[in-house]
Amino acid sequence: MKRFGWLLFFLYSSNALSAGEVEIPLLAETTHLQAAIGRVLDFDETGQSTISSDPCNRIELSDMMLVTEDDKLSVGMALTATTGANVLGACRGPRPWQGHLALKLTPRVTASGLAIEFVPDSIELSRPNGGSDLLLKPVQLIADALLLPRMNRVQIDLAGPLNSLDELIEQLLGPASTQEGEQSLVQRTHIARLQTEEAGIRAWLAFQVRAFDLADQVPEPTLDASEMAQWQTLEDEFDGFLTTIISMLARSTDSPVLRLELLAALLDARYAIAEALTLDDPSADPVRELFLTSWDRLRPLMGELEGLEIPGLEVDFRLAAFMAGGDALRALDALGPEYGLEITRDGLRRLARLLLAEAVPPSFTPLPLEVDPEFRELFGFDDKQVSVFTTAEFSRQIAEGFRRTGSWLLPFAYADEIPPAEALRGVVPRLAILDEYLDLVARLLEQQASAWLTENDRLPDRLAERLDPLVRATAWKESCWRQLAGSPSDPQVLRSPIGAVGMMQINGRVWRNVYDLDRLSDEVDYNVNAGIEILTHYLIDYAIRRGEHEQPGGDDNLIKATYAAYNGGPSQLARYRREDTPARLRAIDNEFWRHYTTIKAEEWPDISSCYAVGN
Repeated sequence: MKRFGWLLFFLYSSNALSAGEVEIPLLAETTHLQAAIGRVLDFDETGQSTISSDPCNRIELSDMMLVTEDDKLSVGMALTATTGANVLGACRGPRPWQGHLALKLTPRVTASGLAIEFVPDSIELSRPNGGSDLLLKPVQLIADALLLPRMNRVQIDLAGPLNSLDELIEQLLGPASTQEGEQSLVQRTHIARLQTEEAGIRAWLAFQVRAFDLADQVPEPTLDASEMAQWQTLEDEFDGFLTTIISMLARSTDSPVLRLELLAALLDARYAIAEALTLDDPSADPVRELFLTSWDRLRPLMGELEGLEIPGLEVDFRLAAFMAGGDALRALDALGPEYGLEITRDGLRRLARLLLAEAVPPSFTPLPLEVDPEFRELFGFDDKQVSVFTTAEFSRQIAEGFRRTGSWLLPFAYADEIPPAEALRGVVPRLAILDEYLDLVARLLEQQASAWLTENDRLPDRLAERLDPLVRATAWKESCWRQLAGSPSDPQVLRSPIGAVGMMQINGRVWRNVYDLDRLSDEVDYNVNAGIEILTHYLIDYAIRRGEHEQPGGDDNLIKATYAAYNGGPSQLARYRREDTPARLRAIDNEFWRHYTTIKAEEWPDISSCYAVGN
């Protein structure tokens, strides 16, 4: 199985050499170079090889080591050589010669510019004691005859990935950058130069693209309603693209930490997409910004994957090509608007095909909205869906009867007989019933937090007492403890401008595949349980794992970090302690903390912060 540890693109050292000319460095690590030589020399899984020209003349190789020296590769191996002749059906000759072989190779770019070859400079043999040896010359002849032809076949062929990169670049530059029928890609992607260093061989991939005159460009008209809808569909397409890619990468590793970081990148992108969909700026290009931001998050994570054996990606350097494609787009964007880079549906599919080959779907939309158990399990959520308290059928019938009568006070009179979620079904808080309503919500939140602690043992014992006030304060800050809003006769689920719903204000776009979107709106207990699962996910898998409690402030930091991530995504985890946090977000975090400390002291939150109540 091929390994990908050798392919490390360094995005931030990409060079724009002249107008439209880009170089991207690629590092072929010594471990991969050694594996490539081992394949040509037929090394087996035990690290040994036997090469022969006839039964009486052969060499046995083992213990290969490769290092770089100046502009060359130095390959050392233990060697046992057997020489002789067939005499009357049997091999006759001296005892096998044992010693060390040192091979010098000079890397160079092939004439096509699409591969790296290695030219053998010399083969030197030596004994451990360094003394003279009568058999050295015949052994040298055998080694030259058997090894040199094979070493001339050592190549790292990048033709397939580089051709795919060319197609991707032309797709995303689009017709705007093509002049008078000429191709937008002036010079196709090729290996421009090589540089030997301690870690391996750095190859510089170069390509050149054609710019167009911005002065001749006709300004784009403002998008109409239909075009704006198509633009939003492109954002959906990007969401689907990113979900497909990240899920595939997560399945390729058994590392829980790497999976969590991949999930964090996905969630942050979905938070950003939800925000972008609320923008009313026809001149903005949110998909481009989303791609660049997401790529910067994913790039180092894929760098970690490069050193792993990845089933399904060992063919045609798929992971390497995908990473090169994203890096190339990043570099193209840095050239400026005159090169006309545009993220399109077809471009996203072509980029995905570099990684997924023919497994790429015809379209990433419409987005699947149902709960995906495999997705939940992949990213560390419980293999069962969010648990909710079951309710007896007679309780449902009682609650339905109350609603048919139009009495909003009767459910509270029976609050001890039916679960809080049932008593709250269809109820919009009003001043006349506010005390009873808030008591019911408090019971619901306490019961659900207690149930989570009973069913899970992941939270450290010292933090168990903090879960209930964390849940209550989050629900208060997010929704003022409301699942529904509007008039009592026509209650509607509470919905934020970016689409977050219900008591815990859970955004279905962000958490699709993880939760049932209809139940988030229709069932307050399901909504609360989902919110608790998200809070504990951020608390345990991110805040604790990343050591927020080790910062000045101790365990209080864990609560602050958890809410910051809940409110804005995993990238916001440390915003509560960063000096560059915008004042708007700092005010949100400070208000949450006031609610939390009040509730933790077993007091009610400030009712007047949500409801118009008198003295």
